[in-house]
Amino acid sequence: MVNKYVVLVCGLNIRDQNRITLDEQRLALGAVADELDARPVGDKGSYAVASRHEGRHVVELLVGALAAHRPDLKIPGAAVASPAVVGDTLVKLGQVLASKYAGDFDAQDHSIKLGDDIWRAGLALPLCPMELPATRSLFHKTKNAMVFGWTPGGVLVAKRQARGVHWGTTVTDPAWRLMRREENIVMQFTSRSANVLRDLVG
Repeated sequence: MVNKYVVLVCGLNIRDQNRITLDEQRLALGAVADELDARPVGDKGSYAVASRHEGRHVVELLVGALAAHRPDLKIPGAAVASPAVVGDTLVKLGQVLASKYAGDFDAQDHSIKLGDDIWRAGLALPLCPMELPATRSLFHKTKNAMVFGWTPGGVLVAKRQARGVHWGTTVTDPAWRLMRREENIVMQFTSRSANVLRDLVG
């Protein structure tokens, strides 16, 4: 049986660090083409994957192929989830934002208009094999990030759209700090915009 996954590799092509082209990624994953089929969305390590293997092994194969092709890359891990779980979590994200921001939330591109600023919503997922605790609603805001709580499928987040403000530690740092404070759990995350995740879910 072929299983489908969303796999998010942590740390690729963030600013000028850990650079690897999309062509290089495809070449690297060609080495495990008999084990999985990976469709990239963008160049930052976001893949829709089909494989007969279970999720943890898919992460090992995919990350291992990238590391074998480019040993200089620093890859702390990857998140893996079923498309159904990611899709359900995106629906929850949209419901939370529509309730909180009403007409200031655009469900088509997952943007929020707050005064002169535009924010983009997304999810932070824990690196495999970590799992999130039970659903919790809360609100935490920093200069460049907002956290709206979490479900077992992901932490509901948004980041301010501005020069130099990237997906990555902008939202993952507040996410892991909240998880440690509220649940006494230490987790690592990787994050993507809801638009990228929607494309991965298909």
